[in-house]
Amino acid sequence: MSRQCAGDRLVLAAAPEAVGCTRTFIAAKLRSWRAMEALDEALLVASELVTNAVRATGLVAVQLRVAGPSLYVEVWDNMPGVPEVKCLEADAEGGRGLHLVEALATRWGVCHPQSGGKVVWAELSLPAPALLLSPEAASEELADAVLLERVLDALSGR
Repeated sequence: MSRQCAGDRLVLAAAPEAVGCTRTFIAAKLRSWRAMEALDEALLVASELVTNAVRATGLVAVQLRVAGPSLYVEVWDNMPGVPEVKCLEADAEGGRGLHLVEALATRWGVCHPQSGGKVVWAELSLPAPALLLSPEAASEELADAVLLERVLDALSGR
C-alpha cells in the first residue's frame, strides 16, 4: 500500500507530564501507521515543541498527520506569540529546542488560526510506506484545516 494520509490528535493540560504523554502517543501512532523510521526524530521534535507550549500556556494540543511522504507534528497552545530561535552562548543551559527542530525537520513554521493561539508545526520526511486511510478520511485530513478548530470541536463535544 502507498501512504496517502492518516492523522490523530491529543489534548493535554500544560503540565510537565504532557511531554511524556506526547511521547507515548507518538510512539503508539507511528507503530500503528507502520512509520517507525520517523520515531526518534518525531519524539525529539514533539518533545521540544510541547515543552515550549507547556511553558507558555494552560492547554496544549498535539496533532500528527501523515500526508504523502511527510509526517507533520503540530503543537497548538493558546498564546499568540511566535517562538524565536535564539542565538546561544556556548555555556547556555537552555534555548536549544528550536535549533534541534530546525536541524531535524524538512521545514517548520508557525500559523495563527482565526480562533486564537498558535500552531507550531514541523515536517519530517518518511522514506517508507505507512498505513493508508479510506479515500474519504484521506480527503478530509488533507483539507487545510487548522488544529485549533479541531481541538475546540473536540472540547465542546461536537
